[in-house]
Order: sequence, then C-alpha cells, then structure tokens
Amino acid sequence: MKLSPRTFSQVVLLLFSFIFLITGILLLVFTEQIQEAALNSLTSIASRLTIVLQQFLGNAYLLLGVLLYLIKNSKGKPLYITLTSLFIMGFINLYLIFQFNDLIFLPTIYFVFQSLLQLLIFFALIDETKKR
Repeated sequence: MKLSPRTFSQVVLLLFSFIFLITGILLLVFTEQIQEAALNSLTSIASRLTIVLQQFLGNAYLLLGVLLYLIKNSKGKPLYITLTSLFIMGFINLYLIFQFNDLIFLPTIYFVFQSLLQLLIFFALIDETKKR
C-alpha cells in the first residue's frame, strides 16, 4: 500500500482542524471553570452571558474544525481560498484578543500562539502560491 506524501498545506489544515476541534470542545465543556478565575468581578447575569457567548464560540470552532478536516485534501483554488480565509480570520482573532485584553487579563501565550498560527498559514499560502 503506497501512501502519497502530504503537502505542507494539508498538514497545516489538519493541524488547524485538530486545534479548532480541541478548543471548541474545551470552550463548550469547561467554560465555567475557566471563567471563574478571569471574570470573578462581574455580576451573575453578565458572567452567565459571557459563558454562553464563549460556548457559542466553541460551537463555531467545532464546526470550523470539522470543515477544515473535510477539505484538507482539496487542491487549487478551493485550498487557496481556504488558506486566505484562515489568514484573514487570524488577523481578526488577533485584533479581538487585543480588545479583550483591555477588559480582563490575558496571558501572553494567547498572543504568541495566534502569531505562530498566522506564520504557519502565511507559509502555507506562500507554498500554494509557488505551486500555482
């Protein structure tokens, strides 16, 4: 049985799908425990509202992870569009992390991790551009 080698873009999409799946599950299941440490000064209604919003985000991440897993073997224009969309989404994520940092304390690891993911997508985009 001969296995074809995976391209860099396929590996990046597979990695992103696992990251989104794991993050989505964690946001859905453990949001309240994480929230208690970060937002203990909020009232109960505001705290519950942020928990539900983060669970919606977790649900979206689960969907995105499944979709990325399904299209990881795509080629050509669909792959290029997917990588470009992830690149734009990453910059929006960075902006939102900076905005959220004004509201509560966020560890530096969030910024570093998102920046590393942006670099991965950037290199995958360069790789796909060279193939075209």
